[in-house]
Amino acid sequence: MKPSPIRATLYGCIALALAIPLVIWTLGRPVDGNRCTDATRASGPLTEVISQYFQETHGAAWQEEISSLIILEVPEAQALARQAQAHYCEALGLLENPQRAPTEKFHTAVLMLSLPIDYYLDFMDRSHTLYQRGLIDRSVLTMVLLPRSTALNYWWLPQWRSRFLRDAPGIFSDAHMEEILSGEHWFDYPGRGY
Repeated sequence: MKPSPIRATLYGCIALALAIPLVIWTLGRPVDGNRCTDATRASGPLTEVISQYFQETHGAAWQEEISSLIILEVPEAQALARQAQAHYCEALGLLENPQRAPTEKFHTAVLMLSLPIDYYLDFMDRSHTLYQRGLIDRSVLTMVLLPRSTALNYWWLPQWRSRFLRDAPGIFSDAHMEEILSGEHWFDYPGRGY
């Protein structure tokens, strides 16, 4: 006996209602940054580009630059930003290094803005811990929290929002937080990426 069209529609709606939370939960599972080894955190192409840029700008603070994202105009930096996932462990190693200048860490965060969302959620957690330990400053945490690139498209995801709400008070004004959490920030920058 064939199910009636109403029953088939009802079953379809129930399946969809069960699938949506599963998809959101799967989408919002961060990778485990603890899998990064000392070898994968070691200096490599990312560190080389960051160090070279820092030397070429004579160690100038990022605030002195025309734009906080100006490093993305460097072709080698652009290439790394497009493959941020491949350089994730190295980025964590650079951020954890107390001998690196705040500007180097800031530019490292800029190059990680295009991480896939599962990596980005772990990046938010790692940045929170590093900020608490005094290894990164407020400007780096602000760069990680302000929705750009990957985070710009996931402002609605509960896992992203919980991390944002954990760290944003004291970093952003209440009005700015409300703009971000309401989606207004996304509507100001749709499809622009950065």
